[in-house]
Amino acid sequence: MAALTGKLEGEVEIKSNGDDIFHMCAGKKSQHTANLCPEKIQSVDLHEGEWGDHGSIKEWTFVADGKVEKNKEKVSVDEENKTVHLTALEGHLLEVYKSYNIIFQFIHNGETNVVKITIEYEKKNEDVPPPQKYMDFVISLIKDLDAKLVEE
Repeated sequence: MAALTGKLEGEVEIKSNGDDIFHMCAGKKSQHTANLCPEKIQSVDLHEGEWGDHGSIKEWTFVADGKVEKNKEKVSVDEENKTVHLTALEGHLLEVYKSYNIIFQFIHNGETNVVKITIEYEKKNEDVPPPQKYMDFVISLIKDLDAKLVEE
């Protein structure tokens, strides 16, 4: 019997200082992602709390694999450790996963900045694939955001 729970991990080395991308993930600047990458992020709407607040709830409308999807999530921010934890509350992800969490950790290693991405999930059944398409989407989004921020 295949395990229903799993974890995917990825890393992206970024050239920007990392603070802007951290704040886009944490929520303070989430609404700017649609301006920087409109082909991937159609909108980010605040449902509860304030932009960037721990415990706020946002809904992302995004395009993954050519398909428009929505995901409403609760944001947990650890400013000291530069970590953002997003927990899916409703949307396309929860149609196939019982639970879906994504964790962004921003790491400064001397000369380089790295975004470590962890997706923790529980599939609704054995036929559901791991969320690799979402990991690929997030990695691509971070690379695109980084490239746009370096241009500015």
